[in-house]
Amino acid sequence: MKLLLVDSDRSMLAMLTTWLKSLGYEVTCATSEEQMCSVWTEQQPDIVIISSIPALALCAELRSTFDALVLALDAGSDIKDEIRCLESGADDYMRKPFYPDQLLAHIHALSRRIPGTELPQTHANSIIQAGPIRVDLLHNEACVHHKVVRLTPTESKILHLLVRNAGHVCTQNQIVSYVWEYATAEVKTLIKPHIYNLRQKIELHPQKPLYILTIPHTGYMLAQVKIQPTPA
Repeated sequence: MKLLLVDSDRSMLAMLTTWLKSLGYEVTCATSEEQMCSVWTEQQPDIVIISSIPALALCAELRSTFDALVLALDAGSDIKDEIRCLESGADDYMRKPFYPDQLLAHIHALSRRIPGTELPQTHANSIIQAGPIRVDLLHNEACVHHKVVRLTPTESKILHLLVRNAGHVCTQNQIVSYVWEYATAEVKTLIKPHIYNLRQKIELHPQKPLYILTIPHTGYMLAQVKIQPTPA
C-alpha cells in the first residue's frame, strides 16, 4: 500500500516514514502543497495523510485525476475543527497529538475501503510483549511469567495500549481515545476501575504495583521494559 505524508515538520515526517516503512508500507513525503501535487501525481498513493488543513481543497482537485483517501491530522480541540476538515473533503480525521498505534488504526480502517488491498503482515500480529507481560488482543488474554489470565475486551485494549507504549505515559485522554473513541467526564471515570482489575490479574501485589504505574494527574504507564513483537 502506498502512503503520502504531507507535513511541514521534517523531523515528524522522518520519524513516521521510518516507522511505517518498517511495517511494510511504501511511503513518500511532501513538505509543501506544491511538492504534494508533484508526488501525488507521480506516485498515485492509496492514502494521503495531511497536516496542512488549508490544502484539503487542493486534495479535492487532485482526487479528480488520481483518487486517494485522505486522513486529516489537526491540532484543533473543538468539534467544529473536525467538522470543517470532513466537510472540506477529508475521509477521516484525527487529532494531534496522537500515538503511533492510533495512526495505524486509522490507516487500517481507511484501507478497508480500498478494494483488493492487502495489509502488511505486521497488522495481523495481535500479540505483543514487554518484559514478562504478553498480551493477546485477539483472544483477550495476558500471560505474565507464563501464567495466562483472561481479560475483558476493555482490559485487553487498555493493557495492549500500555504494552505498546511501555516506558511512556498514557494520558487519560489517550486511553479514552484508544479504547472508547470519545471523551467525556463520565467515560474517564471508567479508567480507574479497569486499571484496578488489571492489577488484580497481573500484579503479584496489586496494592504495590510493579508493572502498571499511576502517574499522578496525568495517566498510567507500564514500567520501562523492552517491547518485543511475538509471533502469533
